[in-house]
Amino acid sequence: MMDVVQEQLKMMEKAYQERLTAIKANSDLTILDMDSTYRAKSQPVTPYIVYTDFDRAQNEKSSSIFVYTAYENVDKYGHSKTDYQNELLFNYDVWSKTIHITVLETLGAESQLAFYDFQNHGLAQLALSHLIQVARQKQVKAIDGNVSSFDGDSLKKVMALYQKFNFDFKVQDQQQGLASFNLML
Repeated sequence: MMDVVQEQLKMMEKAYQERLTAIKANSDLTILDMDSTYRAKSQPVTPYIVYTDFDRAQNEKSSSIFVYTAYENVDKYGHSKTDYQNELLFNYDVWSKTIHITVLETLGAESQLAFYDFQNHGLAQLALSHLIQVARQKQVKAIDGNVSSFDGDSLKKVMALYQKFNFDFKVQDQQQGLASFNLML
């Protein structure tokens, strides 16, 4: 039993190191945070890498913050199955010093890309907290966005996440899961 666990840890380490090397080799990407410590039952899952294309893409229309983990993301050869499990897509307006979040998505089991449900593991929290850090560094005045969830229950989960970071919500339609959110910095 211990040999199987040790083998899984080695495969996760291999996948993590390969992904880390690939991110470092890509001049369009910047690592924001990483934790290579393997802990059981951690929140968020470990190991992880939080990285972005933002600094290199300020002239682009949109940028992203990505969260990668080797947790449940390794094939039988020790390679990552996906490059990231969470993406926070946003637009930065340098003139008005605002950020508009367009998508915050964590791969779930229903996604064709995911073989495992990565929701409820703290990955979206990692992305959101790093977006706020980047926003403060750039002296952003406000972060806003809209939510269009599947239903009211999904909206409650999304609201709970954003409210952890002091976002204000304006619900347009609770039943349909429509709302807007805003954070003044």
